[in-house]
Amino acid sequence: MKKLPSLLICALLMISGCSSPSPSAPNDTAALTPGVYQGSAMGFHDQIQVEVEVSESQILSVHVTDHAETRFVADLAIEQLPEDIVEQQSITVDTYSGCTVSSNAVLSAVRDALSQAGDLSLFEKETQPQEIKEQTLQTDVVVVGGGIAGLSAAITARENGAEVILLEKLDRVGGSTVISGGILYATGTYVNKQQDNDPQALADYWQQRAEGHADDAMLRIAAEGSAQTVAKLNEWGVQFADTVGASGTSPALRAHYATNEEAGGQATDGVDFIVPLLHHAEELGITIMTSTAATELIQQDSAVTGVKAQSEDTHYTIQADAVILASGGYDLSQEKMADYSAEMAGSWAISSPGNTGDGLAMAQAVGAQTEFTGGVIGFKIIDISRHYIEGVNLLGWIGALGVSDQGTRFGNESADYPIFCTSMINARKAGAQKFYLILDSTTESMAALAEEAVEKHLGFKADSLASLAEAAGIDQDAFLKTVETYNAHAEAQEADEYGKTNLAAVAQGPFYAVEIKPATLGTIGGLVLSEQAEVLNEQGEAIPGLYAAGEIANSQFFYKEYPASGSSISISATFGRIAGEQAAALAQ
Repeated sequence: MKKLPSLLICALLMISGCSSPSPSAPNDTAALTPGVYQGSAMGFHDQIQVEVEVSESQILSVHVTDHAETRFVADLAIEQLPEDIVEQQSITVDTYSGCTVSSNAVLSAVRDALSQAGDLSLFEKETQPQEIKEQTLQTDVVVVGGGIAGLSAAITARENGAEVILLEKLDRVGGSTVISGGILYATGTYVNKQQDNDPQALADYWQQRAEGHADDAMLRIAAEGSAQTVAKLNEWGVQFADTVGASGTSPALRAHYATNEEAGGQATDGVDFIVPLLHHAEELGITIMTSTAATELIQQDSAVTGVKAQSEDTHYTIQADAVILASGGYDLSQEKMADYSAEMAGSWAISSPGNTGDGLAMAQAVGAQTEFTGGVIGFKIIDISRHYIEGVNLLGWIGALGVSDQGTRFGNESADYPIFCTSMINARKAGAQKFYLILDSTTESMAALAEEAVEKHLGFKADSLASLAEAAGIDQDAFLKTVETYNAHAEAQEADEYGKTNLAAVAQGPFYAVEIKPATLGTIGGLVLSEQAEVLNEQGEAIPGLYAAGEIANSQFFYKEYPASGSSISISATFGRIAGEQAAALAQ
């Protein structure tokens, strides 16, 4: 992972050698044809185009000329990585964590351009090991994790008088929030209090979706605090769209959408939660150390008194009065998934790449109490290489007929995504191994996406339903009967056995079977908290100096199935604020 020390951190830590290294000297061997060359490679969303200028032996400049990568998330790959290539005269420079796909695409595009100019071996240099330094720091509060829970905690602690260091192991902050759809679930806010203003109803809805297994008191705190959380985020620079929507299975208008000035008030995405908070945190003087992973909690007697952390070239001992863990879930750790969410072990994870359960393991090492439900924030995905609402993944949102390889349906295809995921999990328990969306050629745009899926080997195409079943390995007899029943409901314009309405018959060939898979947006389970966001030990007592918020501690709010888009962001920010306030009070 790439180390990105800011000038502020360099000054604070007084690390020697913070100035940029001098550009590499030209090679004496003439191995390139001087000129300007273009290259391209597939990024996360689309092709990344680069322009590379070379002399006989040097890379003179690299520019990304066109891309469709996610703003902020891919900024380091798009803006900094080209500079790294020129500075180091190498195409084997470190990529940036948090935007690895974009980083690798830029490197591939530059390689493509350089291959047109001549010998690439000039720029394929071995990475030299760096000398590891030791550094001790002192602060009031350390926050581990830079998602919305961590940023909310850090800002609150700072506003309450504490000196704060925020550690983020990736090369950028944002956690899972920054790659989310940008929804926050809340009631009684300045945006929606005319449409929905009932914290108890919100708490009751969350409890109903948790099947009665959530903590009533914690839900009430989250629900009552949601309006203040929206107000504080707005005060800190986050803009919300004027309209609200429904989310989950409730018709209540509680879904708040992030926006920005350029969007004209239209809903955007999670970037517009994170960027304003990052800017505000920097304005407040919070020290943000990216590319720096917390590795261990420091404990004196029974109290947590700091953390140990490391970057690419420095091992840190950070002494503090309080530590707040906000490091996310664990769905990027197959070991932890097998231990805590076995039903989804091996599934695709499309949450933050930092979700490996590091903070959870650190807290367990000092005796923290944990609770796991076996649940996940379930999702669905067709093409893991694209954003979940782009390209062929759009087929997963249209409510097309879904069948397993057993030839039968597995649930309501129009259900909310966590419910859709649960239906796939339950079908797997009953013996299903694969799941398909069945489309015909009635709608040209959908057929075009299905064709793309077939081209990417993500689906099958046939002129008849019987041939389609054979190609996809679907039980033919059961499948034909399923389609016949489905089409009968569609033609009668009636609800089916799942209560699904507005069915569209599968009638016009050619036909397509596009494979869809269960996936995770996050996990459910982790640390057990007090109402003051204190981490509890196995005896139910608060561990002095240790607090937590966010996905690392969400089992008291959710159970098997995620209740509604925006719930995690709302609860994470609310308990982040509580943790920040309590940690600052302890430090003072």
